[in-house]
Amino acid sequence: MNWKLIAAVIVGLITGVLLYFWTESVKNEQVAYAFMRLQPDRKVTRGQAITPDMLAEPVMLPESFGALAKLAVPAASAYREWLKDRTAAADIPAGSVLLFQYFDDNDGGRLTTMIAPGKRALTLPVNAAAAVGHFVEPGSYVDILGTVDEPVEPVAPPAATQPGAPAVPGQAPAAAGQPQAPAQPPSPVEQMLKNYLTQYPGADENDVNAYRKQAQDYKLGISSRTRVVTRTFLQNVKVLAVGAATTAEGAVTKANSTYNNVTVEVTPAEAEMLIFALGQSNGSLNLVLRNPADNTVEDLPSINWTRM
Repeated sequence: MNWKLIAAVIVGLITGVLLYFWTESVKNEQVAYAFMRLQPDRKVTRGQAITPDMLAEPVMLPESFGALAKLAVPAASAYREWLKDRTAAADIPAGSVLLFQYFDDNDGGRLTTMIAPGKRALTLPVNAAAAVGHFVEPGSYVDILGTVDEPVEPVAPPAATQPGAPAVPGQAPAAAGQPQAPAQPPSPVEQMLKNYLTQYPGADENDVNAYRKQAQDYKLGISSRTRVVTRTFLQNVKVLAVGAATTAEGAVTKANSTYNNVTVEVTPAEAEMLIFALGQSNGSLNLVLRNPADNTVEDLPSINWTRM
């Protein structure tokens, strides 16, 4: 009798376990999630941007699909915004469920489609203060300023010279009896040389050449004499991205609410100027946020201690 009871208990346990697994499988089949897919007649080639008209009605995938459900792009509003205008990193067959692996891991795939023809995207390092407390977001327009050491250019002295001032070395005097050509104002460098020779009549050729080189260096902007100035390098510049966010909605998410760089849209010449300015300003530039309705560009002088 005991063996019959034991057998009945064992059969009951086995039946219970099988019933449990069957019930769970039914639940998994009933719990499904929506994922994005392409239209049956629309395929996407590598480098092509995804647009809303390419998408079909979402496909429902149950949890039992396991890894595939985790790799597919959900049909939620946040992911639709993430996918908008993003370029494919690989060919996608028509009608396919969209997988994350089909796209770039960051917003770079989308950023390329946002750059206007003839423009370039340039990333600048910033902190909270330089980015207006992180209120700068994609789509903002800003002015870009920096504080740099500016070479001091020579000030041109008066063109008139003192009577009897020595001639500049290398300048031949007019022949006697020949008509004098109209006097041409000397260049700043030559005038400075005249003044120097007037002040130091005993200067030798080495002194003259050293002074000439110094004056030429002033003109080339490579003088050792500098002054600190704050200058507006560019005005009304469009911001394409802050950190990894290329949309204003993405910029306010917790992951993107703070950022260490801003990507702006500039011309190739402007990109060269900003990279040079970064090097001269110890890698620190400031952004000034503009009203979106204000696109005026002003002629602004640089500011130093004598202009405050």
